[in-house]
Amino acid sequence: MAQELAFRTPRAEEMTEVAIGMGSAGVTGLAEGVVIKFAPGMGALEPVFTWGTLLGAPLVGAVGALFTSGMIASVFKGVAAGGAAILGYSLPAIVAPFMPTGGAARQLGGGGVKQLPSGMANAPQRAQSQARVGIEF
Repeated sequence: MAQELAFRTPRAEEMTEVAIGMGSAGVTGLAEGVVIKFAPGMGALEPVFTWGTLLGAPLVGAVGALFTSGMIASVFKGVAAGGAAILGYSLPAIVAPFMPTGGAARQLGGGGVKQLPSGMANAPQRAQSQARVGIEF
């Protein structure tokens, strides 16, 4: 059963489905962002709000898209897509402190390396340190 790739003008139903999906994905991302932003102020309930929102929105969207049809299924597909996008964006930052390396803070601060400031005023100092390292090696 071979299918062809063809470009054509979209029908009104397809444009409506895409618009509804994108709109609901945007609203889902906005709502999740607000909840996750204010979750640290909830104290002990922060993990419940954070993980509940990050995992709940894609789950509700996927279940709703599977068990409905029509425009409401498009809404749920958008919710699932928006929720999955926010989960994928947030997950590395949330999981990093629990990684065996201990996160980026230990990697940057533990070596006794002097960090030179940035900017034009400190450019000669950075150039001098690079020249010194080049001569030593």
